[in-house]
This record gives sequence, structure tokens and C-alpha cells, in this order.
Amino acid sequence: MGAGNGEKKKEEGNGALKIRKNWGKWLFVLALIFLVCVANRKVLPEILREAARTSPILIGMSCLLSAGYFLTEGKIIQVMTGLNEPLRHQSAFTWGKGIACAFYCEFYRVATLGSGSGIAEIYYLNSYGVQAGTATGMSLVQYIMYKLAVAAYGIAGFLILTAKGESCVRGYGKLMLLGCLITVLVTAALLFVAIGKRACSVIFTFLKKKGKGRWEEKLLALEKQAELCQKEAGLLLKNPKKLLCIILLNILKVSFWYAVPWLFLAGKIPLSLPEIMLLTALIQMLAAVIPVPSGIGSVEYVFTLFFGVYAGSVSAVSAALMYRFATFLFPCIPGGVLAFRHYRWNKKRKISQAEERKECLSDY
Repeated sequence: MGAGNGEKKKEEGNGALKIRKNWGKWLFVLALIFLVCVANRKVLPEILREAARTSPILIGMSCLLSAGYFLTEGKIIQVMTGLNEPLRHQSAFTWGKGIACAFYCEFYRVATLGSGSGIAEIYYLNSYGVQAGTATGMSLVQYIMYKLAVAAYGIAGFLILTAKGESCVRGYGKLMLLGCLITVLVTAALLFVAIGKRACSVIFTFLKKKGKGRWEEKLLALEKQAELCQKEAGLLLKNPKKLLCIILLNILKVSFWYAVPWLFLAGKIPLSLPEIMLLTALIQMLAAVIPVPSGIGSVEYVFTLFFGVYAGSVSAVSAALMYRFATFLFPCIPGGVLAFRHYRWNKKRKISQAEERKECLSDY
């Protein structure tokens, strides 16, 4: 009884800590936005006027492109669920459910500034019969495949724009090269965790020996996550067709987002649609290196830095705000509606299951 109470208090303490961390992140982001506004107070009215003049048709088109990202993400989730043998004996996890899951996760990504997206996916999939461990492995593999697509797209953008001698690359070539190297290292580390089963086991054994005490529990949790990730990665590697499918879907997915700036900068800068997409890919990759919650501030800064070379700071910041709205705030709207519907559906499902168990016990 005492041990049970101790575990309960520990869970409550962890929950309170997560809430404090989430509030801390939001306070940090709000403070960052305030400082940016103060630093740019002279040009801020001009930026807002330019943003206000943006055509509603262009904003609508940017939202449609953003929706394409989540439609593709939904297909990836559906393909990933099909990798697991036990799911084939259950009702099929449809593309529609995958799309709903993608928007659902996006709502929690915005609400928690990034940290709650993976947990939300695990919870959503589990409510449809996917085991929590399997869902965790799926979520981790999806994240790694996404990071691979971002890295490949961004590095391709750097190489192609460098070969073309674009002025943004000439001005910030060393910064871009450093960002590419960091991205390669991070991506290689993620791949190592996903496919380096034996090496990971040796590393974790060594770390657990050295980190006895307060780090032991965290290391065990990380080791378990690595094992779940390796299991799902192994299933994917055994199915080359689905592996290729997921790689192509991830490239298509991010392409929808990378095309958004073209809507707001076409005609204002001397870059074609493919070049704008490649530069946006490079911007997204470099911004991910900066440790800021959900990339808020870092994406806008790098976006303005590089596109400002062509369009000027006012037009670049205005386009960055539109890009942020389309890819961050807009998906949160359908995501919030779906989160509320899923909450009500899951609540009714649990009540129904509890009633069925009571009936079974009474019959017994």
C-alpha cells in the first residue's frame, strides 16, 4: 500500500513538473516575441501593414498546401500501422484515421510547443488498438524518417544553391555549412539508435554502470525506447517497398510546406518555385539546429536573414509570419476540433467497456 502511494505521488510530481516546464516554455517564447517586437518597433507597423495587405486567396492557398502536409502524414501513419502483424486481424486503420491522428498530434504540438506531439500519437493509436510499445516505436521511427527527409532536402538545397552561386549562400556560406554538418551528425546519431542494436546495447550497458543512482531510471527508459524504435525499424527494413513509400511520402510531405513561401514572395524576388523550395528547406534545416521550442523565433530569424537578401527585411518578415500561420497556427484549428471529438469518443468508449465488464461479472 505504501509503495503504491509512493508511485502515485511520484507520478503526480512528474505531472506537475511537466506542467511547469510547459508554462516555462510558453513564458520563454512570449518573452522572446516581446523582445523581437521591441527591437523592431520602428519597422513593426510597416511589417504589419504589409501582412494585412496579403490577399485572402493567397492565405487560403497556403492553408491548402499546409493541409497537404497533414494528408500525407496521415498516409505515413496508415502505412506504419500496417507493418505490425497483429493489427491485420483487427479493423483496418484507415487513411482517414491517419489524417485525424496527424491533425490531433499537431494540436498537442502547438499546445505543448513540441513536447506533446509524440505522446499524443501514442495515445491516439492506443485508443484504436495499437499497443503502447508498438505506437512508441512507430512514433520514433516516423520522427527519424522525417528528420532524414529534412536533412536530405536541406543539404540538397545548400549544394544546388551554392552551385548556382546564389547571393544568400555567398553571404552565409560558412554558417550554412556548419548547420549542414550539425544536421548530418544529429541524423547519423538517430540512424545509429534505430539500426545499431548491438552497439546501442553495449553503450547502454556501459552508461548504466557509470550512471548508477539518479541517472539509472532515465537510462532504462531511454534503453526501452531505443529497443522499441529498433523493433519498428527492423520491420520497416524487412519491407523495402514500404520503406521506399515512406521515404517518398516524407519528401512529398515537407514539399507542401516548402512551397508556401513562394505564394507570398513570387514576383518580389528573382527565385523560381524550385529555388524557393530549396532555400526554405535549407532554412528549416538550419533553424532546427537552434534549440528553441517548436522553432518559434529561430525559423522566423533564419527565414528573414536569407530571404531578406532578395526581398528586404519588411517583405521577408511579412512572408515569415504568413509561413508561420499556415504551418503552425492554421493546423491547430482542425486539430483542436478533432482532439475534442476524440476525447468525447474515447470517454464514451471507456464507459461502454466498463459497463460491459460489469455485465460480464454479474452474469458470472
